[in-house]
Amino acid sequence: ARGLRLVLERKFCSDLTATLDYAYGGVLDLAKPDVELQDARQWIGTQSRHALAAKLSGTVPGSHTRWIASYRWVNGPALTPVDMFNASPGQSDPFLNLFIRQHIPTLGFLPAHMEALVDLRNLLAQGYVPVMGLDGQTVYLVQSARSVRGGVTITF
Repeated sequence: ARGLRLVLERKFCSDLTATLDYAYGGVLDLAKPDVELQDARQWIGTQSRHALAAKLSGTVPGSHTRWIASYRWVNGPALTPVDMFNASPGQSDPFLNLFIRQHIPTLGFLPAHMEALVDLRNLLAQGYVPVMGLDGQTVYLVQSARSVRGGVTITF
């Protein structure tokens, strides 16, 4: 689908940056609500949608914790994100997200750099499209599932 993207970024200080991202483009959407899962394919079509994202990122002085908080709004239901391949500074996942990266001190004999990561996505559980499954249970089609991910990185 055709579309466009406009990104504005402002660095307020060395520890705080704000980004505003507007995108217009095609998404897959379920044209008829309350369909059964086996019939959903015939009701999926391309629709044009607007998306607006605001993102703040920065570093906490002293602890050097890096963080990113973002919210991406779409002007209607969608099964796929607007501008799915956005790799610009305004890139953000749909809905409310928080990412934290914290340096972990290492032992003197270990020549490595360690960080703990926490990635919280779609905190408000938005964008879920319900369809009826074969067994009568509700199945949700989502473009961004609510999730909590964490981990540790080690760089030698």
